[in-house]
Amino acid sequence: MNKAKLIKSPVVLLLALVIFTSACPLPAQVSKERQKLIDFSLELRGCPYKYAGNSPKGFDCSGFVSYCAKNALNKNLSRSSGDMYIQVDHIKKADREPGDLVFFAVKNAKGIYHISHVGIYLGLYTGDGPLHGKRIFLHAASDGPQTGVIVSDMEEKYWSNHFYGYGRFLEPSTRD
Repeated sequence: MNKAKLIKSPVVLLLALVIFTSACPLPAQVSKERQKLIDFSLELRGCPYKYAGNSPKGFDCSGFVSYCAKNALNKNLSRSSGDMYIQVDHIKKADREPGDLVFFAVKNAKGIYHISHVGIYLGLYTGDGPLHGKRIFLHAASDGPQTGVIVSDMEEKYWSNHFYGYGRFLEPSTRD
């Protein structure tokens, strides 16, 4: 058997692929449904903030998340962040994955927490730039140095101080 036939052999190619991938671990993959939500939502970066907005002409936080769920996946989510939090399954930090929701809360005068903000968790950013190595989320921000649909670091002071929990409305990705 000559070398050209050996290299083109499906068994040899499969064996080489197995050896290569075991030596070079691949990043965790998300389900196609989650990736579709993420890709769709990222296309909306830069859209302006608008109170009670739920279209690319202007979004508030829950309007953005519900718009993405409906238009990317034909899934209906409540139109307020508080109602959305009630609607989804609450998950532990260890179980979060890109495409899950992240919720933030403020405490009222009576000391009771009120869900005030929601975004789409994107995971650990491995690209270049100031967000490298940070856990990030996509949301419609109403205040701060940037407004509208933006990506933020979960550990920014405001977000870490107001973090409330994670929520899931999509099936978890299959993990081998």
